[in-house]
Amino acid sequence: MDISRQKRAPIYEALERFKKKRVVPFDVPGHKRGRGNPELVELLGEKCVGLDVNSMKPLDNLCHPVSVIREAEDLTADAFGAEHAFLMVGGTTSAVQSMILSCCKPGEEIILPRNVHKSAINALVLCGAIPVYVEPKTEPRIGIALGIESEAMEETLKKHPHAKAVLINNPTYYGICSDLKKLTELAHEYNMKMLVDEAHGTHLYFGEGLPIDAMSAGADMAAISMHKSGGSLTQSSLLLTNNGVNADYVRQIVNLTQTTSASYLLLSSLDISRRNLALRGKESFDKVIKMAEYARSEINAIGGYYAYGTELINGSYRNRGIRSFKR
Repeated sequence: MDISRQKRAPIYEALERFKKKRVVPFDVPGHKRGRGNPELVELLGEKCVGLDVNSMKPLDNLCHPVSVIREAEDLTADAFGAEHAFLMVGGTTSAVQSMILSCCKPGEEIILPRNVHKSAINALVLCGAIPVYVEPKTEPRIGIALGIESEAMEETLKKHPHAKAVLINNPTYYGICSDLKKLTELAHEYNMKMLVDEAHGTHLYFGEGLPIDAMSAGADMAAISMHKSGGSLTQSSLLLTNNGVNADYVRQIVNLTQTTSASYLLLSSLDISRRNLALRGKESFDKVIKMAEYARSEINAIGGYYAYGTELINGSYRNRGIRSFKR
């Protein structure tokens, strides 16, 4: 990551320049920088409503970016160690569905866990792909689903060698991580794409001593909810591509479902949050880890409550710990 470049926030900077031009709006949105809806200004503030603008030449266009949005995508790819990054304003739902639609056609198989997010199921409805489920085990002490074990994945791959892709939730919605590097290696042995629903994994790219992130594990695509743990506004997310995935084709798929009226409030929040993570993410997540460890020990000391931690890492994951955690 080029730290000197990461100090830029091109979409935010373009909005600042645009604001100083005092442009009189004759286009959408209809609230006319708040003049047509004073209650909206009272709720959100004049500055926020004033930056709710439409795509125009100085601000680029999310569907076919050539200037400030394209630069913001390049900076995001650099920060996350990806070959390409797409700014998503339809949530990680849109990113997950774009991953699947990019890989699967009607009648083709995709391997995924039973506890996959409903956005993935809806993508199968859209593209007509056939799900092949891998059942995660349940931790009896806390009653939640664990990650996908490599042995179970390998058995499924042998039975369905013509599947087009594997989709993994990592982390799960309970914070459980699989041995992502091993699973990715298995998928690639069978010439399948590895897709990672990394909705709750923004911090994995910037924290130390955390499980490996999708791009470092060699995954082909990852969907990231920047708004969950990355600091951006709700509904703003990222789609990352790797390993020579055709970014132009993925852009075409993204544009099938993503809005042509992208919110610059969401886009600028992604831009600013990426800059913040690149410059201060490690420091911030170091503090978060310490606070989480403190909270865990205090909760467990109360009695009658259990906040689980690394003591529940299963044997297969622990044995591969050197390969599965960033150094």
